[in-house]
Amino acid sequence: MALLGAEVIKIEQPGEGDQLRKLICSDEMRARGLSPSYLMCNINKRGITLDLKAEAAKEIITRLIKECDVVLENFKAGQMDRLGFGYEFAKSIRPDIIYCSISGYGQTGPKAGVAAYDGAIQAASGMMNVNGHPETGPTRAAFFPVDMSTGLTAALAISGALYRRRETGEGQRLDVAMLDSALTLQASRVVSHTVEGEEAELTGNEPVVRMPSVNVFATADGFIQTAAVQEAQIKALFDTIGHGELMADPRYFYRNGLIEHSVYLHGVIAAALTTDSAVNWVAKLEAAKVPVAKINRYSDVVADEQMAHRNIFVDVDGPPSLGGSQKLITAAYMANQDGPAVRHPAPDLGQHTDEVLGELGFTEAEIAGFHDRGAV
Repeated sequence: MALLGAEVIKIEQPGEGDQLRKLICSDEMRARGLSPSYLMCNINKRGITLDLKAEAAKEIITRLIKECDVVLENFKAGQMDRLGFGYEFAKSIRPDIIYCSISGYGQTGPKAGVAAYDGAIQAASGMMNVNGHPETGPTRAAFFPVDMSTGLTAALAISGALYRRRETGEGQRLDVAMLDSALTLQASRVVSHTVEGEEAELTGNEPVVRMPSVNVFATADGFIQTAAVQEAQIKALFDTIGHGELMADPRYFYRNGLIEHSVYLHGVIAAALTTDSAVNWVAKLEAAKVPVAKINRYSDVVADEQMAHRNIFVDVDGPPSLGGSQKLITAAYMANQDGPAVRHPAPDLGQHTDEVLGELGFTEAEIAGFHDRGAV
């Protein structure tokens, strides 16, 4: 939302700030409190520090809420109420406020208030039960699908609430749970269980559709993923690897035959693909209109010529304490007008505290007093 022009004020605890500042980074960036993930997730935001337990916090939060359209909080369920800044407090200040709470399991229910991180929700949501190999057990995704999808869910919910407020004049309380977001990512698998009783199992790279033409295969120098599911695609795959005659055999073609003889046909594909490089096979199969991709390293992705035509990688100036510029990821779409855009980098810890407090009408003497009392 910050990339789309929203003015976002990030509130952090004095001293340490957002824990993301020091995660997944080198010792140098950890010492600066400016991890790559933090730099990326906080583009265009302004940052202030505020101790929510300080006596002066209520005065500052009250003025912020009066000026804001949306309050977004990411504490354990109930924490904001315990601090005195829950939805009812915000609504008493601004009746049409949109108040969005993000938590692991939601604001109500037996697990409300339970601490959660991405990995824990991957496990709790069943995600890890469908990711991994039977021989080695469940595997956690090596990135953060739950964290990122939950953020996107919150942005969608807030956008909908803003539109609703424009139509009705009313605010809204939004309850976004990481667990729910994880389930929406897996919806096509989960509903196979709720509708037909299927209990998913670990299958490694074996496809859900059970066709041998959809899998990861080794080539002479790397791996590719094929995704041929339609009749024409499957025929083109076998033609391209030099075994088109198999698709003329009614024993093998189409769906039932492919599944019944999947072990044999997988072996045919696997043996053929070891005879040339990944790049060459991708070129041949793409020319035959077979869905396929080389399994890339991140360095391959960044260097991919397609990236030159997208605006997802952007060189962003560093915060004042870092300087230079860093290649960061922005929003995952383009628009012909007024699309996502970088205005300024992620903030240093407390970089905009005095600036924001001044905009809220506090005097220099009052701001100095907040500092002296450790409130900011």
